[in-house]
Amino acid sequence: MDVARAAGVSQSTVSLVMNDRWRGRVGQVAADQIRSIAEELGYRPNITARNLRRGLTGSIALAVPTLTNPFFGAVYGGAARAGEAHDLGLVVFPMASDDDPNPFRSPHQAIDGLLICSLSEHMARAMSSGLPFALLDTASESGMPSVTFDLDDGVAHAIAHLYALGHQRVLHVRADRDAWTFHWRSTAFHTAVRRHPGMVATEMLCSFSLPEARDTIVTELNRHPRPSAVLCDDDNIAVAVYAAAARLGLAVPNDLSVIGINDLPIAVLMTPALTTIALPGQELGRLGIQMFLKLRDGQTAESVTLPTSLRIRESTAPPRPETAP
Repeated sequence: MDVARAAGVSQSTVSLVMNDRWRGRVGQVAADQIRSIAEELGYRPNITARNLRRGLTGSIALAVPTLTNPFFGAVYGGAARAGEAHDLGLVVFPMASDDDPNPFRSPHQAIDGLLICSLSEHMARAMSSGLPFALLDTASESGMPSVTFDLDDGVAHAIAHLYALGHQRVLHVRADRDAWTFHWRSTAFHTAVRRHPGMVATEMLCSFSLPEARDTIVTELNRHPRPSAVLCDDDNIAVAVYAAAARLGLAVPNDLSVIGINDLPIAVLMTPALTTIALPGQELGRLGIQMFLKLRDGQTAESVTLPTSLRIRESTAPPRPETAP
């Protein structure tokens, strides 16, 4: 009422402006004046009441595989900031832990929808219970829009980098998790290797439990002939590769070149610093919110593919003469 009186307009006009529904009903000058007066008077709209009128809670869930991987913290950060701009709260829901395969129950709290990150579309539909949802780091089999990374390009640059250094026996340490993103990383790896004559690819499944992963990788690196380079599905798995190499007395990168995926904060602190494929997690979260809002409001949304980049550091080098073909 105070804002309406100071601006010399009706309360309904103030409501239109403060709820961002003024276009076509209120002039630009009047809208700017109302917002300025509201700011001076310290007015804030009652978001809870507005959401109740619209039949909304003002909250959505971000479902991720785990909370122990910093990548999902970056996704949350981008989504939370984008959601705040639209008065949308974000609840993070981990489906499991990297060291505990037992899943949590699906979220049952009052929410308006979900962002599903690095999980299957089948799981997304089961969790959503008919609520709108947006897929992140997961392509849809049914053709619904999603936000994904250009994994083909990132992996292709990584393999080309190894080939240029002289590597021809390359191991892919693949995450043992049933998610589109990891299946696609495997496809991208084999596609990239086939582009380089003489390059030989091997692949192994690996747990996200780092001690278990280390032991599995030790067994693989003991095989003959040993690969001279390793591409890991995640920077955390690269940590396990470093540990396995140390147990076998192998030096990175002199005896074994290593490349990760994600460019987590730990990558630059590893010794040697890890060459990795950077994935823009914050941008994934930001665009996920934008896509969700369109889907929630019945608008058309287009799939988006985010670029990746290879960050070359000290963990890759030419193979030793005795390991070169």
